[in-house]
Amino acid sequence: MSILIAVVKFLLALTLCDAMTMKQIKSTGKMMRKTCQPKINVADEKIDPLNEGVFIEEKEVMCYIACIMKMANAVKNNKLNYEAAMKQADILFPEEIKQPAKDAITACRKVADSYKDICEASFFVTKCIYNHNPAIFYFP
Repeated sequence: MSILIAVVKFLLALTLCDAMTMKQIKSTGKMMRKTCQPKINVADEKIDPLNEGVFIEEKEVMCYIACIMKMANAVKNNKLNYEAAMKQADILFPEEIKQPAKDAITACRKVADSYKDICEASFFVTKCIYNHNPAIFYFP
């Protein structure tokens, strides 16, 4: 129940402010992780390295990334949605990373087309985004 309350507070905060700070993004990321990690049953050791660019090609890591993408509203009808991801970047990201993040999303836009499975598509798009600009990359 506390996760639901946190999600409602997060969504309310989105409607009241223009962008989040990196501290707020990381705090929200922790909440998302607390929801997705037990749901997918993936160990910290497999997802902690994501922020250093280490992407372990295992189904649970791929589906964890997909779960986070779904919670971030970047997935529509079980497919990655470029327009939704760009809108989220515009709404949520602080000015200093907004444009570089949108550039990375745009550069990786077509990667998902090679995968029918949402877990695989999410994984390889996220890996592409990291490779495009590791300096601004954060994944909960």
